[in-house]
Amino acid sequence: MIESFLNQLLPKIYSCVQHPQRWTSILDELREKLEVESIAAQIYEVSDDYNLAEVWLMRDSQSIINADLHDKWVNNCDNPRLDYDFTDHLSIIRDEERFSSNCPRFQNFQKRLAQAGLGLAISLEMKISPTRYLNLIAHRKHGDSRPFDANSEQLLQLLAPHIQQTILLHDQFQALSTNNTIIKQTADKLTTGIMLINQYGKVSWHNNSAVAIIAEADYLDLIDNELRFHHKADRDIFFHLLQQTLSPTECTSYPLSRIGEYQSCPIQLLLTPIASTQSVELLQSKQPLTFALFLSNSHSEVALSDHNIGRLFGLTPAEVKLASALANGFSLTEYSNDKGISVGTARIQLKSIFSKMGVTRQPELVKTLWSSILPHVNQLQNELLSHKINRL
Repeated sequence: MIESFLNQLLPKIYSCVQHPQRWTSILDELREKLEVESIAAQIYEVSDDYNLAEVWLMRDSQSIINADLHDKWVNNCDNPRLDYDFTDHLSIIRDEERFSSNCPRFQNFQKRLAQAGLGLAISLEMKISPTRYLNLIAHRKHGDSRPFDANSEQLLQLLAPHIQQTILLHDQFQALSTNNTIIKQTADKLTTGIMLINQYGKVSWHNNSAVAIIAEADYLDLIDNELRFHHKADRDIFFHLLQQTLSPTECTSYPLSRIGEYQSCPIQLLLTPIASTQSVELLQSKQPLTFALFLSNSHSEVALSDHNIGRLFGLTPAEVKLASALANGFSLTEYSNDKGISVGTARIQLKSIFSKMGVTRQPELVKTLWSSILPHVNQLQNELLSHKINRL
């Protein structure tokens, strides 16, 4: 009977790696199997001063309804069970094994258990990391004096490694998910479009700039994570780039080309494999290959923020305006006329700019500005975190 129950329950437990909210229904099934009133899973973390702090809690659905009552009388810092150190070994512990029947504190705790409608308990305790411990605890209903038998203990013993593995996998999944979010948010600040794409034109990831560049083009769409070309010529160009990447002997450098050549907004493409070894390995396994596709167009929003020019090179507001104007194609005379100052005054400002930026000629100044970090990011202002990342 236990094996049949586990065979049905284990796939559900492992699904909690990606869907932790499913713990509630799993604990419901355990509650029925163990014939208890309440069951909860808790993770405690040991602080530097060796105090225990609850960092994660899941309850069965009935316990969720009674959560306020349970927290008031049982699940709090007055719980005498927290006075006992967790061991590094898996343990199945009954209250009668932990406390003597004449222990005054436990006798008082039993009264509090009764106020919460709870009685005898059995708990599974195990270490899941150097500083974290799991406690899965089940309570009989108050007045139910049946002891927990060997079958209950065996069930918890068999469940223990799977629960531990699920929690560790969930931690890893959350870490990867968090890193992916951070990478996506970082890539979204770039002015260059970036896509991860396979040789069939299927897109698995992209940043915001890639979407913006495609949205401006009237000859290319991104539909159902797939690039759709309106013209055969553009499609042929793209797949020729892919062919060049698949056949390194055909091209001595990264494949580059342009699509939409005769349209109002042509797009520049650069394609590169993610890793030099993946082609052979994946071709042998007949799996799709992944490439990095970089996109850019002349309409992409590339700007030199006056505020950030001043911050980066230590220029005064007047010097920033002159440097920015020169970088955007104005001559010294045009700038002087536009601002209503003499060319001589502009030359004095320019000399100061040269000194601060370590250049000696106007072309060097323009090159320094456009090769700086400023044109390559959409946003340089610090942003307050809008959410808090919670760890299991």
